[in-house]
Amino acid sequence: MPIPIPMSAPHFFVDVAGPLEPGRRVTLSAEDSNHALRALRMKHGDGVTISDDAGLVANGRLVDEEDGRAVVELDDVRLVVRRGALVSVALAPPKGDRLSWAVQKLAELGVDEIVLLHARRSVREWQPDRAGRAIQRVLTVAREAAMQSRQPFVPRVVEPRPFEEAVGAKGTLTVVLDPGATARLSACLPEDATAVRLVVGPEGGFTDDELERASDAGAVTASLGEQILRTETAAVVGASLVLHRYGRLG
Repeated sequence: MPIPIPMSAPHFFVDVAGPLEPGRRVTLSAEDSNHALRALRMKHGDGVTISDDAGLVANGRLVDEEDGRAVVELDDVRLVVRRGALVSVALAPPKGDRLSWAVQKLAELGVDEIVLLHARRSVREWQPDRAGRAIQRVLTVAREAAMQSRQPFVPRVVEPRPFEEAVGAKGTLTVVLDPGATARLSACLPEDATAVRLVVGPEGGFTDDELERASDAGAVTASLGEQILRTETAAVVGASLVLHRYGRLG
């Protein structure tokens, strides 16, 4: 009978060929190994959980160290199925560390996708020669946050897309946050939905032209109340409400 792994056991993602199976040994990445062996000072026999970011989650134990990398032997493996509506958040990246904060919190909450969008009033733009590094930093933040919160999946991060693409996703209920909207977000979410995308604008909000184009694309507008929230705050609050509506939070 498998030995229970404490809920406090560290969680790691692995990229391996083939499925996770009981008895299989997997090697953590160099960065994760350093975290496990040096920062956490894990020892032989310490329990961990492992995810392949494709739905398989396993309990395992540290059994060896090879060339400075931690080796984990898997015990029991289970399949985790995404439940409720798929939740995507498209936001205009704020300046400084506020984007990393937003991505971190959205990953902790368990959103499925984070789309970076470019709006008319966007305050942050990445030059082509720097975009790759910037996206990689965002991906790293999302992965680390998903590990810390023990999520079975890492949110998919989509590099900057034009506003029109963000509001035109097919088969998705798209809700654009607008402080001037008369309807509240909670009133715009149906009982059942397959996928929901929340679109959050820059500090200056979306232009009237953008809101009109969103409406033409089939999106609805909603507010989070009378208060004016920063981009990153609105993204986290809005995502929390959507996740709660479909039984994925709270």
